[in-house]
Amino acid sequence: MSGESGPLDAVLAQLADLRDQVTLLEAAQQHDAERIAELTAALQDDADGGAAYRPVPAPRWWQLRGRERDEATARLRAWTETVFRPGYGHLAARLGPCWEQHDLCLYLLDWLSESWTVIFHPARRSQSALWTSADWHTRFLPAAAALLEAETGSCDHLVPGTAEPRAGAR
Repeated sequence: MSGESGPLDAVLAQLADLRDQVTLLEAAQQHDAERIAELTAALQDDADGGAAYRPVPAPRWWQLRGRERDEATARLRAWTETVFRPGYGHLAARLGPCWEQHDLCLYLLDWLSESWTVIFHPARRSQSALWTSADWHTRFLPAAAALLEAETGSCDHLVPGTAEPRAGAR
């Protein structure tokens, strides 16, 4: 009888593992169903003329000149001065004063500002929006801040040895 309990115990252990895996899959399926329901509701709100946020078209910074570039940059400047610098402390401090002269900074600040708006201005705030916000703040924002610092930290727009822009630089 003791020889039979070994294989039986192994089968029972496998069944317990399978039960745990099924439980995890069911939880994942439930999460997916909730997310689909949220997205469907948001689409319905949109179709019904709701006030869902629509991102602005992505500026083609490499093509913009003159007034068009100034307008697109002004939108980023407004977000940077009203949201980013006041709210994001040491991460925002990494952005050099000459950021407007760096296309990389414009690209990064554009998606940061748009994704921030999508996260913080939804018609309804959902649990998945909370996770998105957490991901944005802990992964995407610090990575973008490091890139902003690398781009503007030692460029030729600055007076050597300072964080001050050279004369004539915006």
